[in-house]
Amino acid sequence: MIFYSLLAVVFLSPLPYGANRPWSWSLCSLLIALLAMAWAVQFFVRKRQTPFFQHWGSVGDAAILFFAALCWAWIQTTDEWLHPLWQVRNELLNFSSGAISLNPADTITSVMRLLSYALVFWLALCYGQDRQKARSAFYGLMAAGFVYSAYGLIVQLGDFKVVLWHERPYADSVSSTFINRNHFATFAGLTLLCSLALLSERMETLADYNLASNFDRQRFIEDLITQAWLPLLAFFTISSALILSHSRGGFLSFSLALSVFLILFYINPRTRNKNTLIIFGSLVVLGALAFFVSSDALLDRFGRLDEESKIRTTVYGLTWNAITGNPWAGFGLGSYEEAFQLYQSMDIGGIEAAPLIHDYAHNTYLETVFELGFPAALALFYGFLKITWLCLKGFLMRKRDMIYSAIGVAATVLIGVHSLVDFSMQVPAIPYVYALLMGVACAQSFSSSAQPRTVIRR
Repeated sequence: MIFYSLLAVVFLSPLPYGANRPWSWSLCSLLIALLAMAWAVQFFVRKRQTPFFQHWGSVGDAAILFFAALCWAWIQTTDEWLHPLWQVRNELLNFSSGAISLNPADTITSVMRLLSYALVFWLALCYGQDRQKARSAFYGLMAAGFVYSAYGLIVQLGDFKVVLWHERPYADSVSSTFINRNHFATFAGLTLLCSLALLSERMETLADYNLASNFDRQRFIEDLITQAWLPLLAFFTISSALILSHSRGGFLSFSLALSVFLILFYINPRTRNKNTLIIFGSLVVLGALAFFVSSDALLDRFGRLDEESKIRTTVYGLTWNAITGNPWAGFGLGSYEEAFQLYQSMDIGGIEAAPLIHDYAHNTYLETVFELGFPAALALFYGFLKITWLCLKGFLMRKRDMIYSAIGVAATVLIGVHSLVDFSMQVPAIPYVYALLMGVACAQSFSSSAQPRTVIRR
């Protein structure tokens, strides 16, 4: 019950604009906290019947550093240390309040959101050890991607002017319920990887066909259509929506993630099956053809450097200058909009009638270091590297279900690359999906036979 309730929360989180509204991210955080509390009560009452991740030592260091970063973010909201700007204000106005964070309320909100992402990862890590639940999570993510992509395509092809009850800012692009096309592209890329995982699972059962024989080739195509029609349908629907989102960063990051996925399949002798590689190669060719047929607008965006790109380059430079001036303490988690105004130059400020507000750096790494300082930001980044390493190691060492680990590595590549040019990971629905996917991928990176049967009963 807890696991499927978790899936429901994650799958519904994109519905209210990617949960990127105060009421929606607060509601999601509350529901996830209640699920975590229910798991904890169940664990202490019925310990032997409650899933618990047995390889705690493998993720313990990442968990400690993650919570250390959150503790520092909380310290940024206290008046134990003051930002120099607060000190100047207190001296001038004879006040005695302030903190490191220039916006303590938003810092507390950011801590709440990070904790909810961690709880999703932990619950997925515990329940994802079950093979059937892991498969259910990936099927659910694929189905969610299909539904949201189909909705986005209907809105786009039907030339509707609104998404839900909000006016569409990108009338020429698919953005589904996310409003911002780049955020939808990240979501679509993650769910598209899940469809590839389920496709490869089907292909393993069909890999013994002799594709050189006309009869076997015909049987293979028939069985592939009858047994893998849903992953195939989801693959083409989500990939079409991703292309029509016209997101340069989203398309490039998924392309790199797909390349990593195929490379992993090739270097692992257990997955280096000729038929499977031929089929994946055929899917890539078909995807490339669909791209060149339907992506004129995306190709046009690749071919020009618009004013927005120039502004972002300037923002990167100013953000880095601010970091070098305050590398250790940061300006407060979630306070980028307020703090960056101190460094914003006239050439990116817009005009008096329509000033430009830079609420995000469009580079998650720079923004995180800007807000937390180098030590806490690096502690946070370490967690992503550690769980990716566990997935890579699991893919190379496990004898079955390696596909989950491979998708975990590819998903991190997708998120990591897109975070260089956008802020998708700051839209709650995206980290919820990523946390669920990575929790399952990490859980499946360890052999289930190594778990004591007297502790976990399914």
